[in-house]
Amino acid sequence: MSGPSGGELRSAFTRVAASAGWKWSNDPWRSCDGWRGFVEECAEGYEMDYSEYLHDVSVRDLLDLALRDEAARRAEGFADFSAAVERTDDAFRELIAAGPVIRPDEPRWWRRSLPPHGGEEFVADVRERLHVTLRLTG
Repeated sequence: MSGPSGGELRSAFTRVAASAGWKWSNDPWRSCDGWRGFVEECAEGYEMDYSEYLHDVSVRDLLDLALRDEAARRAEGFADFSAAVERTDDAFRELIAAGPVIRPDEPRWWRRSLPPHGGEEFVADVRERLHVTLRLTG
């Protein structure tokens, strides 16, 4: 999904990303697309290891910073951006609701639980590192 070019939103997003140490991300819509792609991958059965999962889920951390930023919130296109993130959030909440809670005290809801299933590498790595058993994706 791509959204309006929204120079103010992009500027705010770039500033937020840079201040959080994100060197590569300056486009809110590409980051939103990355979040959606990650959630779709998890729904199908995440294939990579747990370290890669943590890396990939971190795009939601960046989106959270942007969603909370006052300049971004005032920017043209923010409502569409926020709605797009929320749609993907809804899908991920539904998915992880069926999965194990691994960090009950984590303030970021998207990091509290894992999807209930995954590919062989992900399932094996989660079992080894976290002692949690997930279902293998069929």
